[in-house]
Amino acid sequence: MRSFRRLLVLLAVSWLLAAWGGGLEGLPLWIFRTGLLVGAAALAARWVLGPWREFQAAAERLTRGDFAARLDDVSSGDLAPAGKAFNQMAEAFSRSLSLAREREERLAAVLDASDRAIFLLDREGRVLLANPSTQTLFPRFDREVGLASLGLAGLASLVEDARTTRTLQRRTFEEKERGRGRSFIAQATPLERDVVVVYLRDRTAEAALERVKADLVANVSHELRTPLTALASLAELLQDDTLPAERRRHFLERLEHQVRRMARLVDDLLTLSRLEETGAVEASAPLALGPFVEELVRSLEPLAARADVALQASVAEGLRVTADATTLEAALKNLMDNAIRYNRPGGWVRVSAEAEDGAWVRLTVSDSGEGIPARHLSRIFERFYRVDPHRSREKGGTGLGLAIAKHAAQKLGGEIAVESTVGEGTTFTLRVPRVSIQEEGPGSR
Repeated sequence: MRSFRRLLVLLAVSWLLAAWGGGLEGLPLWIFRTGLLVGAAALAARWVLGPWREFQAAAERLTRGDFAARLDDVSSGDLAPAGKAFNQMAEAFSRSLSLAREREERLAAVLDASDRAIFLLDREGRVLLANPSTQTLFPRFDREVGLASLGLAGLASLVEDARTTRTLQRRTFEEKERGRGRSFIAQATPLERDVVVVYLRDRTAEAALERVKADLVANVSHELRTPLTALASLAELLQDDTLPAERRRHFLERLEHQVRRMARLVDDLLTLSRLEETGAVEASAPLALGPFVEELVRSLEPLAARADVALQASVAEGLRVTADATTLEAALKNLMDNAIRYNRPGGWVRVSAEAEDGAWVRLTVSDSGEGIPARHLSRIFERFYRVDPHRSREKGGTGLGLAIAKHAAQKLGGEIAVESTVGEGTTFTLRVPRVSIQEEGPGSR
């Protein structure tokens, strides 16, 4: 309507000017009128088509990706409703695109942060997208090669099953290449257009823990079966009222021995469980080693006397460590207990402690026992591992002492090592943190 009014105004002005030039005749009059009409037409085209050209320019900017394109004056005129609709459409489109970009960035952040391998495959098996963990878990992964570069036999069939059945597929895969022996849980989920998203989780540590748990249950069951069987037999024998007093006393002693053996096994299992708790924090404090070792030696003197083994201790004067006393006792006591039990009559066990490198204290437990063959040294810290299973049970060992010593050393922030020569003896070395100058304080010396 506004453009039409502009056109009427132009025609009226042209008519007035034509009337004003009525005094002209012939060719000059024709030229004059023609010029007026051309000028009026040009002005009309500018006034009428100008808003449409602005509309077209804004639309072209929008199609080129300039999502800030808007029409400036949409308050009045023939194109005002269309202009307002255009601006509203552009604003809505810009908001939608911004939200889509935010969602894409969030998804990318989640994929990048995941420690699982996640990637998308099209119907031809081409990799459309893969997160960084895919390359981390599978260094030989190649996007151009695709699934074959992962080295997991059967993964391609899992993806194909998901695509053809249109259902989620899950399977466990074992990586045997190069002897790595890793285990993965693979999940393939079908999406639209035959795209499949593949998810791989490394469960190697989980599988190892399951094996450890299974072995532990089997070992504990085996260790308990012997004393329980003996207890059942002894209880049955003791029910005989005609049993002589001396025989009854002998059976009671054997029963007590088996009960003590079971109690020690349970105690060792509880100690080991406490030491293996990764989230638990020990209450470490400055500890004077001299009195601590002396008390430990006194507690083991009865066992040493029965085995005819001499206990010796040598601790540097004033030596202090930063440790939890219960944890340090678990380490040293089990090392000394083993050294006494697997010694020879008339032998010795020596405990010593000295400063090392300023920040550490080295504690050693040496013995004159039979020694450990070299082939066993790499495994002696495993639970229930015994160099001689039959002899170990005769000596009353649970098979957990050295495992406790190892985990106690780690709990203290230290380490443990072993050296042994068959026929000469064994030396265990335990390194633990020494009390720092700050912990010593001005009045602690």
